[in-house]
Amino acid sequence: MCLIIHKPAGTAIPEELLAAAAAHNPDGWGLMGFDVSGHLLLEKHANVDVTDLIDTEHRLRDAEYALHLRRQTRGGSGIDNVHPFKVTDGVYLMHNGTFRIPSRVHGRSDTWHFVTELLRPLAQRHDGLLSDRTFLQILEFGLRAENKLALLDRHQQRIAIINRQYGVELDGLWLSNTR
Repeated sequence: MCLIIHKPAGTAIPEELLAAAAAHNPDGWGLMGFDVSGHLLLEKHANVDVTDLIDTEHRLRDAEYALHLRRQTRGGSGIDNVHPFKVTDGVYLMHNGTFRIPSRVHGRSDTWHFVTELLRPLAQRHDGLLSDRTFLQILEFGLRAENKLALLDRHQQRIAIINRQYGVELDGLWLSNTR
């Protein structure tokens, strides 16, 4: 199962945590967030290298971001299944857990299917839906506790955590799980 770490601006992710996360989630990593000037940060990497993670953490210490380390469960390996996924212009998603939805495109993850076949069509039909707090509550009610989402909204300059209560707070960080 993957790991999402939400890091507020000015908070550090300990090197030991990054090393342990990389060891248990070796199938790619990505991040999404905002630098100190409010500019969008997006990165996706097919390979997990602890040195790269640590260097990135030092470089972005003052930024707010969500970091996703992937452990392949459904879907193939490679950059196409590394998070974050673009939902619509300015909205990106990371997921930890397993969606029980049909896999229509071989090699694509359950998260890719969730974004492509469910969330994106809804968001395209209803402008601003993914920024609406009531919709986010409905989305949370519909997800199992095992599923956590990080949704970045560039226009509102925020990262919303869905099912936050099922994660873990650790020294100012939020972790989607402790495995």
